[in-house]
Amino acid sequence: MGAGEFQLIQSCFGGKSEHLNAATTLGIGDDASIHKLEPGMQWVVSTDSSIESVHWPSDLPLAVAADRAICSALSDLAAMGAQPLMVWQNVMAKNSQAVREMAQGSLAALNRHQVQLVGGDTCRSPVNALSVTVAGQLPEGTAMLRSAARAGDAIWLVGTLGFHALGLQQWMDGHQTGCFVADFTRIEPKLAQGQRLRQAGVRCCIDISDGLLQDTGHVANASAVRMDIDLQYIPGWEKIIREAGRDRAIQAVTSGGEDYALLFTAADSVQLPVDLAVKIGHCSQGEGVYLSVDKEELVMQSLRTGGYDHFS
Repeated sequence: MGAGEFQLIQSCFGGKSEHLNAATTLGIGDDASIHKLEPGMQWVVSTDSSIESVHWPSDLPLAVAADRAICSALSDLAAMGAQPLMVWQNVMAKNSQAVREMAQGSLAALNRHQVQLVGGDTCRSPVNALSVTVAGQLPEGTAMLRSAARAGDAIWLVGTLGFHALGLQQWMDGHQTGCFVADFTRIEPKLAQGQRLRQAGVRCCIDISDGLLQDTGHVANASAVRMDIDLQYIPGWEKIIREAGRDRAIQAVTSGGEDYALLFTAADSVQLPVDLAVKIGHCSQGEGVYLSVDKEELVMQSLRTGGYDHFS
């Protein structure tokens, strides 16, 4: 990689993580990191990968791509309601300059969200990529799960849907100043919102990373409920219709993915924080996901019934 591997790692990552946490006894710089778990708390751990030309266009700046990779992984902690604590990051890069650029982006995201980098690896690769493992904590038995929706629950959304997919399309079309491009280049995991939902008593949540239809289907299947959603209630729906037209708007919202909004269900007895979320539907006995616009049910055959699939 040009510079010696260990000197490169030290210059890019050593001492660059601004936020420390009490759960880390030994951080980056040794063969492994060491951590301790507070009494009454549980670890929440997730891992994710991001690859050039698969998860981001090859002409996207690597610092932006790395920032997005960290934030998309952190969104899994948001969906569980966990407090984020630490990250392990493996950087696979074509050359030393790519390492530096990805380090810049990933550290910017970690410092923005006050998460500590505690370890990882760096190696030469024919393609630029990152593998990110995130860890957080929450009180035992309080994690928000896909299997906890119940008939009678309302369905709520924190964030917007469809904006990322339309922004990616604008970028790919060469319209890099398009009105949705910022929603593609910048991912902001709903970490504080997820913790507030958990603290309010919400027990069912998922982040929308692979499209509304596919991810809501995971909840419906895991919880054995029917989920009815009216797209007109989704925040930003009128803007998407105005900018993209009805058909493209429906496709982007239902199958676009990577908006990292939080979709959750809650009984009427749950006192939700004011102005945190928007009600978009309800759960009932039955199975499957049913979408409508202004109470007119959509013909599911006209939609791409799945979201993003790496092997399709």
